[in-house]
Amino acid sequence: MTDFLTNADHWRKRAEQTRALAATAAKDQGRLLKVAEEYDRLAAHAEGRRSAAVPTGSYVPASRPE
Repeated sequence: MTDFLTNADHWRKRAEQTRALAATAAKDQGRLLKVAEEYDRLAAHAEGRRSAAVPTGSYVPASRPE
């Protein structure tokens, strides 16, 4: 069994699938593209590369605690 946490191909496939879903989504397209970016970061990390830093203020959580 392949350990998906360290399998870069697994995360790249997830990113590809999420981008395809975003292309057909009527709502939340931007949110889906952010998820795909995170999958790309996981793939880079699985390969042992450091992913690019997230610019300050560029990420907004889906829900904020009140």
